[in-house]
Amino acid sequence: MIELVVVYCLSADPTHCVEKRDPTASYGDPVACMVSAQLSAQAYLAEHPKWQLSRWRCEVDTPKRLPA
Repeated sequence: MIELVVVYCLSADPTHCVEKRDPTASYGDPVACMVSAQLSAQAYLAEHPKWQLSRWRCEVDTPKRLPA
């Protein structure tokens, strides 16, 4: 299982960042995860203009974490 993890930071304060995971999405193929990362980040940033994309990664076989 491959999971997409995207990190966004506030444009006004780049030290304040959040990590977003989609608990319902998992990919069987790294290419699908990479393509999804671009589309997911674009959609999020269109809805949240005060944030900027910091980084993203596709995690392989990482157990899902419960939100804190």
